Amino acid sequence: MLIFIDEAWDPWFKFERHSSKYFSIWMVIFNDNDEAEACDTKIKIIRKELNLPENYEFHYKKDSDRIKKYFFEMIAPYNFFYYWIIINKELLISENLHIKEPFYKYVCSLVFENAKEKINNATVIIDWTYDKDFEQSFQRYLKKKFNVKSDYRIKKVKMQDSKKNNLLQLADYIASWLHREHGWKRESFMKYIKHREIYVQIWPKQKSTPIS
Repeated sequence: MLIFIDEAWDPWFKFERHSSKYFSIWMVIFNDNDEAEACDTKIKIIRKELNLPENYEFHYKKDSDRIKKYFFEMIAPYNFFYYWIIINKELLISENLHIKEPFYKYVCSLVFENAKEKINNATVIIDWTYDKDFEQSFQRYLKKKFNVKSDYRIKKVKMQDSKKNNLLQLADYIASWLHREHGWKRESFMKYIKHREIYVQIWPKQKSTPIS
């Protein structure tokens, strides 16, 4: 099992310096590693079909609508699913969470908690946003929280450069699309992968919304 993590907005609490009100984490899950490899290969093919350079990084914010539409259409058949959580930072009282790395871990733990019944022996891959020490501390944190006795949900945590990882680029596409879909800029690409959505949570004070 492979899990790809992406985020939107910022994890800071300096609202007087224009920190965002919200922070979001998205988890894209492939149950089958062969399916993930097939999707990775398809994304390479999409570059050729769109006459893009081999090292082109798909990035939702900068790509044209033509590229976005084609990308979503082509990856929709692959068997992945995603979870999403959005945090209203202004409603978090505990100052212990007003620090970037503890806050990031905490938000990830919430989305992992929502998905834990589907997670088994997973390798978790996040974009290279933090340093190497964080990679190791995050791995210890997730293993301690979710690995119980013989129930090993988390196998390993790795940081990789999204420029070199097609499936992190897929996570960026889903994260950025949802950011806009639920961030008041509605776009027309939802229909292609909406069926891959499992669970959405807006927290705190707003109830979780299960998605069929």
